[in-house]
Amino acid sequence: MSSVALLNRQVASAFYGKFPALRPAQEAAIEPIVTGQNIILSSGTGSGKTEAVVAPLVNRYLKQAVQVDGPILLYIAPTKALVNDLEKRLLLPLDFLGLRVGVRHGDRDDLASGRHAHVLITTPESLDVLLFRKDVNLNSVQAVVIDEVHLLYNTQRGLQLSILLHRLEQRLDRRLQWAALSATIGQLSDVRDFLFGSEVEAVFLNYSVVRPIDAHLRHIAKEKEFLDLISKLTIGRLTKLLVFANSRRECERLANILRHNVDLHSLIFAHYSSLSQEVRVETEQKFATAPTAICVATSTLELGIDIGDIDAVILWGTPHSVESFLQRIGRGNRRSNKTNVICLIPDDSKNIGLDAFRFLALIDTAQKGQLPIRSPYELFGGIGQQCCSFIASNDGRFTPVTDLCALFEHKFYIDRPLVEAILGELAAKGYLQPHGFKNQYGADDKLHSLADYRMIYGNFGTGSQTVEVYYRSKLLGAIPVVNLVKLRYGSLVRFVGKSWRVNKISLQGITLEPATQTRGNFVDFTYPGSWISSSDSFLTDRVWNIIHSEILPSNVLTSDLHGKLTQTQVCLQALCKIDQIPYSYSLQGVQYFTFAGYLVNKAIALITNQSEYTVDNISLLVTSPINWESIPINPEAYELIFPLLFEASSDQSVFQKLLPANLQMYEFVQDWLKDQTVPKILTRLSNATPVKVASFDLNLR
Repeated sequence: MSSVALLNRQVASAFYGKFPALRPAQEAAIEPIVTGQNIILSSGTGSGKTEAVVAPLVNRYLKQAVQVDGPILLYIAPTKALVNDLEKRLLLPLDFLGLRVGVRHGDRDDLASGRHAHVLITTPESLDVLLFRKDVNLNSVQAVVIDEVHLLYNTQRGLQLSILLHRLEQRLDRRLQWAALSATIGQLSDVRDFLFGSEVEAVFLNYSVVRPIDAHLRHIAKEKEFLDLISKLTIGRLTKLLVFANSRRECERLANILRHNVDLHSLIFAHYSSLSQEVRVETEQKFATAPTAICVATSTLELGIDIGDIDAVILWGTPHSVESFLQRIGRGNRRSNKTNVICLIPDDSKNIGLDAFRFLALIDTAQKGQLPIRSPYELFGGIGQQCCSFIASNDGRFTPVTDLCALFEHKFYIDRPLVEAILGELAAKGYLQPHGFKNQYGADDKLHSLADYRMIYGNFGTGSQTVEVYYRSKLLGAIPVVNLVKLRYGSLVRFVGKSWRVNKISLQGITLEPATQTRGNFVDFTYPGSWISSSDSFLTDRVWNIIHSEILPSNVLTSDLHGKLTQTQVCLQALCKIDQIPYSYSLQGVQYFTFAGYLVNKAIALITNQSEYTVDNISLLVTSPINWESIPINPEAYELIFPLLFEASSDQSVFQKLLPANLQMYEFVQDWLKDQTVPKILTRLSNATPVKVASFDLNLR
C-alpha cells in the first residue's frame, strides 16, 4: 500500500493530485514525518523534495493551522531568489487547502504588511531579524524545513542557523520537528550533527540516484568556435541552453561573444550575483517563458530556481567542486532520464591537459555518485555574531554570560571559557562592554552601529564596498567600488549581458546608457576576491587516478582531444606509476608532482621546514629534497604549523575577523582537519616512491 494513504485526502490531492504516482523519495518521507520524526532527505535535483516534506508536515499540523492565524511551518532557503521561487511553487497546493504562504527576506516582509501566513518562507538572516524583533508570529511554529542544506553545512551561515533554531526552541520551550533537504550531501548524519547535534534522533533518507550522464568534452581554441557551437545548437531550433561560467567577468565575456551573431542577439540572458533582485527575477521569468534562449550564469542558478526545462547544460571551465558540478548538470533534461552536458575547456586555459583530466574526473566521480566527506566543522564566527544579536535585541542591556552560553549548549565544542574569550575580544574592539562588577556584557558604540547599518544579522564575507549601477532610474545591480578608478565618462562596459556606455559616475552611483557596439575597447569590471576550494584535494586526487586509468572514454572526448590526451596519458604513465611521486630538478629547486591539492602541498612544505616554497594544486616546488617517509599521515600531527598554514581572506565575515587570532586560525584549518581525503592523500604520499623525471607536463602539444 502506498504511504500516501497516511495523508488526508485533501492534502494528498493538493500536492500529488496531478501526478500518476509518487516518486520514491516522496513515498519514503511521508511515514516518518507524519509520525513526528525528523528527517534528512538527499535526492536528485527535480525529484520533488519540497513536496516530499511539505505535504506530510502540512498534514501533521493541519489542525493547528486552522486554529491559529500564524505560521505552523518555517521553510528556510539560503537565497532570496530561491525563497521567491518556492513561494510560487507552494502557492497553489496551499491555496487549495485554504492555507496561506508568506515570504520574509530583505526585499519583502509579508508579516510586517499584515499578511498572516501558515507557511513562512525565509532565509537564515531574516529568521535572525524575526528573533531580534521578538516577532510574535514565531510563536505558532511547529516545524522547520531547511532547503539546499549543503550550502549551509560547515559554513558560518549554517552555524548561525543552528544557533537561531536553538534560540527559537528555547523561546517556545518545546522541540521543533525538522527536515533538511539537498541533492548533494556526502554523509547525511554529518548534517544532523552540525545543525542539531548528534544526540538528536533523525531518519536518514538517501535517494540520490545519479541519472546517466551524456557528456561531451572539447577545447574551445577561439571565441568563434564557441559562437559557432551555440549557433548550431539554437538557430532554427526550439532549444534552451544554460551556460555556466566560473566568474562574473567570464559571464559577461561569453554573453558579448554570442551577441556578435544577430540571430542570437535577442536570445541572450545573463544572471549573476552583482545584478539587482529585480533584474535577476526579470531574467528568470523571460528565460523560462522563451521557446529558444541562452542564459549565461554563474553559480546563482545552481539552485533549484524554476527557469523552465533546459535542453542542455554547458560548462565553460571546470567547476571548483564535485557538488557544484552535480548541481549544475542537474539543472538540465529533467524531462528525461539522461543528463546532457557539454564541457568546454576555455580558450584562455593555462593547461588544457589538466583541465581535460579535471573534467574527466568530475564526470567519473558524478557517474559513480561519489562525494567528498567532511566531518562537521568547529566554527566560531557565528558565536560572536549571535552574542551581539542577542544583546542588541534586548536594547543593548547587560546580559549575564550564563544566558549567552545557553545559546550554544547544543554545540559540544562551545564551552564557557571559549564564549568568554570571544566576548572579551569583542569588548576590546569596542563592540561590547563588560559590566563593572557583574559577569555580564552590554552593547558598546560599534555594536549600535552594526545594528543601525543592519550588518548585525549576517555572516557573509566582507568582500569590498560596492557602488550601485543604474539605467535611468532602474537599479541594474552593484559592482565593487574599486572599478571607479578605471571608468571615465563615455567608457564602454558590459553588464547584464549587454553593452553600455558610462553616462554618469560618482560614489553615489554609476548611470549607464545602451551602446550599440559589441566590439571595441571595453572596460571589464573587476570583482576582487579569491578562494581556495575546500574540495581541491579530493578532486585533484581523483585526477591522479584518472591519469593512471587504463582507457580514456572516447565517447566523451572529441577525436582530436582524445588522441592528444591519450598520448599525454601514455607519456605520463611511462614516467611514473600511481604509487610513485614524480619530481624534477631546476635552478629554483625540486618540484614534486603530488596531485594532493593546495592545502596539503603547503602543509608538507611547512612541516618539512622548507625555507622557500611555491605550491599549487598539483605540485610543490621546494629548495631541498623531501623525505616522504617522514611526513606525518595524521592531520592533527601538523598542529605546530597551523599558524603558518592560515590565510586570511575577504571571504571572512565581520564577526570572523573580530575573533581572537587563535580561533581565526583554528577555523581555517577545519578544511585540513575534517576532510577525510587529506589523511588518505598523506598516506599515499608517505608510502610512495619518489622517481626522478626530466619533466612532468600535462599540457597538450
